[in-house]
Amino acid sequence: MIYALGDGDLLVGADASSDYPPPAKALPKVGGGLTPSIEKIVALRPTLVVAIAAGLHPNLSRALAAQRIPLLVVRTDRLDDVGQAMMKIIAATGRTLAPLRKLDEAMNEQRRTRLKSPRILFVVWSDPLYIAGRDTFTSDLFDVCGARNAASVSGWPQYSLESLIASPPDLLLYPNRSVSRAQVDELAARAKLTCGVVAVDENVFVRPGPRMAEAAAALNRIVDEWEKGVTPSVSEGPGRRVAR
Repeated sequence: MIYALGDGDLLVGADASSDYPPPAKALPKVGGGLTPSIEKIVALRPTLVVAIAAGLHPNLSRALAAQRIPLLVVRTDRLDDVGQAMMKIIAATGRTLAPLRKLDEAMNEQRRTRLKSPRILFVVWSDPLYIAGRDTFTSDLFDVCGARNAASVSGWPQYSLESLIASPPDLLLYPNRSVSRAQVDELAARAKLTCGVVAVDENVFVRPGPRMAEAAAALNRIVDEWEKGVTPSVSEGPGRRVAR
């Protein structure tokens, strides 16, 4: 989000998972997002620390306060939260709103209303089965693209095989780094699914931020194929879809 706002020059460090855009890889790392190192943060002498509310370490606020380092906590649980989070960052840095307006326009260009709305299930983990339920940024993304969440539960819950069998999706998506095609094929076989199965770029679909517009564009392409009667699938990695 900070790079997208043109504030990359302000960054002095990041968590270990921050690898996009490429300059982020060169930043000093301060540990995992859920378990940051206070010592490493302090050593970088930041004038502001930005953290995501989901999974925020309970001691971070107190530890930074003891060092008199301001902490800005932003939420990205829902799609609309992303823009609000970026607004808070803009307010803290005093930079321009122009990049945020461009991102809003990019997302609006991806909004679709479809005559036939596919039911999509996003598998976060295959065994045990965890999914993206409703009231999440992923489910909001489905809404933007004119699709529906095949799950009726909310959040990121463990999902039973019985529930999957009782309410099979039209399309099943899975992140291409955390879940393998073999794992998804095994899950589909156990649930006797006949739906389209598509691997998506994990860093784009699973990280709520400015690339949600890119995720929406990719999802629209997948659903467009489904509407044409093509069962989308991926043999190896993202972007390689073949009829199944």
